[in-house]
Amino acid sequence: MISFIAGDLLASRETYIAQGVAEGNQEGLGTGLAFKISKRWPEVQAAFKKHARSGNFRGGDIWTLVPGPDRPGFVYMATQPDMYHATMPYLRKAVRNLAKWADTAGIESVALPKIGAGLGKLSWDGDVRHLLEEHLEPRSTRYVVYETFRNEFETA
Repeated sequence: MISFIAGDLLASRETYIAQGVAEGNQEGLGTGLAFKISKRWPEVQAAFKKHARSGNFRGGDIWTLVPGPDRPGFVYMATQPDMYHATMPYLRKAVRNLAKWADTAGIESVALPKIGAGLGKLSWDGDVRHLLEEHLEPRSTRYVVYETFRNEFETA
């Protein structure tokens, strides 16, 4: 099942937080959601970079880190061939891999941003939202998409 909400993704109470990143051995992760995650939970970025350096993170792949005692789990999705834009083929494959992993692992919930439609430059209304609805709605995992950023200090 999927729902679209306004709020602060990093304040989510979902079991996992997913985000889109570039494939391969990227030394970036210094912008957007990846930067915010690395500032709050530096061990997450360190673990991901170690995996990415192995050369086993290609378009559409996912990498997961189980929840810790004081943080959610994370899913990094290879939605971008480079640091500057996402592609629909990469995103489609990554979303399918996310759904398959969550189904197989019995994951209760996953929070996502407007994946691929921010710094990734894909069309949210034209492409990405429909793709998420198509592949994530019929699932037992609860997917919560933070469609509008709003932190605790902003009013509804």
